[in-house]
Amino acid sequence: MIVAADAAQWDQLYDLPLLERLGPAQDEVIAHVAQVNASTGIAAQPTSKQVDADFHADVRAAMATMPASVQALLDGVLLGVGFARQLGSSAISDIVVSSEGVILGVVVALDVEAFEARTANAWATWKENTPFTPQDGYRLEAQIAAPEDDNRQRALQYLLLHEFGHVLAAGRGLLPEWWNAAQAMRSAHDYHYLPLTWQITPALQVVPLPGNDFSLRADVVYYQAPRLAASQMRDAYAQLQGTNFATLYAATSMHEDFAESFASYVHAVMLGQPQHIRIFHNNALLLQFDGYWKTERSTAKRRLLKQLLGK
Repeated sequence: MIVAADAAQWDQLYDLPLLERLGPAQDEVIAHVAQVNASTGIAAQPTSKQVDADFHADVRAAMATMPASVQALLDGVLLGVGFARQLGSSAISDIVVSSEGVILGVVVALDVEAFEARTANAWATWKENTPFTPQDGYRLEAQIAAPEDDNRQRALQYLLLHEFGHVLAAGRGLLPEWWNAAQAMRSAHDYHYLPLTWQITPALQVVPLPGNDFSLRADVVYYQAPRLAASQMRDAYAQLQGTNFATLYAATSMHEDFAESFASYVHAVMLGQPQHIRIFHNNALLLQFDGYWKTERSTAKRRLLKQLLGK
């Protein structure tokens, strides 16, 4: 949660068209990320960043080519996308509140370094390898763009769709709000999205429903020191296929679950883009993970997202 020193300065961002709410990350955002990183042991030291015209144009185009229903939902809640370096992840999203605690909206900060030299498939492959320690002979390849579309704009679009999933989850009753204490949670069935995959224990922990947990899930972490070996890639994805998580990242928490489901649905269903994971050992294909939205295990999430976003 970012407490605004001057709420009016944030409110006036809504006067700008959605696609013009882009620029260097605000000082309050940078200070907030630095504080979070320090408290969680992340060494990254964030700074604001002025980007060149080409990068700015790619971000704008990534947003402009999202479905109109996504842009319409964002318009009244997204304060903007700020450019930064050394965030500690590809991007972060958080709410901005006034000094009185009134929610002004949600802001996204984007780590420029993650995308400066990566195309869509290179970025996705890098990200999806972060839970695993490299081992000779093992390789994971991710594809989120056809060869003719394998560019930075597509990478930015997928990443922003994920962050916009967080933006649109805020205040909609889909999940417990990430900025509230566990004691503020209601019953699981008071939320629209949560009970599709998750349950709340008597100790106020949010854990997967029995049919959606898997043995390696607790060791799946992104953007941190990996806890799994590359030789466990196949097992992790084979176990994932027995759940209703859209991606491996979705299995890390309820909030990442919704953000990943949102991004994957818009990307693969609404925009018709590819989304494949392939795992190899010595160039032999061990496992392919794709087609989630065509499977029966996606039915409940597909129905909810269709209601939220339309066709």
